[in-house]
Formats: sequence, structure tokens, C-alpha cells
Amino acid sequence: MPHTVSRYINTDDGTTRNILIEPVLTQASNSHLEFTGVYTIYKGNDHGEAHLLELQEIAPEIGESLPLTEDVRNPDFLGRLTYNNQRSKWEYTGGKLSAKEQGQIVEFIQTAK
Repeated sequence: MPHTVSRYINTDDGTTRNILIEPVLTQASNSHLEFTGVYTIYKGNDHGEAHLLELQEIAPEIGESLPLTEDVRNPDFLGRLTYNNQRSKWEYTGGKLSAKEQGQIVEFIQTAK
């Protein structure tokens, strides 16, 4: 099962940007978590450290907290990438990453398996 990673990508203007790639999981009927094929992409910090709990509140099912912030209202949300491993096809939604930046994420996902 994939896990959240921090990764640097090259932007169109030649600088680097740290991002967090978080796999979206769902709970199966057997109480195990299963990967959905969707990754949520967030802005990372300048140190390349993954601090997702600073980005999202803890889910109400896990403990007492506020409801999850909608991704589109989260200023660190960069989009979602749905990847079909069997067909090597992907779809990006969110609109904040260029095609070049998206391609770097897809390349990382393909080689990280």
C-alpha cells in the first residue's frame, strides 16, 4: 500500500517546489485500508518534511476534532491525481500544477512501485 511522501519537483520557472503526495485510502469491508488509485497533492514545506496533520484536521472517526477541511478550501491543496497502474494512464484535477509538474509526479509514482 502506498504511503505519504514528500518530494521535490521542478517548476516551469526553473525553481524547485516541495510537495506532499498522499494516497487516498478507503476502509474495506474486512476493516483493512485499501488504496483507491487516487493521490492528493499538497504544498510541502521548505524543509521537505511531511506534516499532513498541519494541513488537515484529524478525521472525526479517529478522535474528537473538527470536520475535515474541504480540499478546495485548503490553501495548500494542489490537486488530485488518479493513476491507473494497469493502463499506465492518469488524470489530474485541481488546476494548480502544470503538465510538466504533473508528469514528474506520475514518473515518481511509476518508479516508486
